[in-house]
Amino acid sequence: MTQNLCSSFKSSAKNCKSLRAITITAMFIALNLVLDRVSIQLTPELRIGVGFLTSAMIAMMFGPVMGISAGFVTEILSYVLYPRGAYFPGFTLTAMVGGLIYGLVLYRKEIKVFRAFVAKGLVNLLCNIGLNTLWLSMLQGQAVFVLLPARLLKNVILWPLESLLLFLVARAVMAIYQRMAER
Repeated sequence: MTQNLCSSFKSSAKNCKSLRAITITAMFIALNLVLDRVSIQLTPELRIGVGFLTSAMIAMMFGPVMGISAGFVTEILSYVLYPRGAYFPGFTLTAMVGGLIYGLVLYRKEIKVFRAFVAKGLVNLLCNIGLNTLWLSMLQGQAVFVLLPARLLKNVILWPLESLLLFLVARAVMAIYQRMAER
């Protein structure tokens, strides 16, 4: 398993030198910035959007290294273009961890519903419920347990829908990408 993990990171790092991978990643980052603008802000702490799909697609196609890098770039560009208060590096870390998780679970693997559920479940649990709740608690001066119930409920309710959406989009994107690679 360790050797497989190292192989994934090495292969993913090579993608960082590919013009095709960088170009496609840049297009997905731009799409993420657009999708982020059309998300639904429920409360200051809760937002519903589909920007996660672009992060997942980058990591699925090009691996964890590119997923981490794209998470970093996307979060910084998002702050520069659409600032929402002061910059906080915790959210950048969360975006990078999300890219890592998607890369580890989806890169070079057959796209299956179960795998999409695992990937999205891990991101929801570790990033959305875990890290982002901690960052919001630190920034707003509220206890984690005050913020947790609404964030937990939102992520549990959306998990199946987001997972199914991830599965469907991932299959479509991979089919298109593979057809492009054949040319």
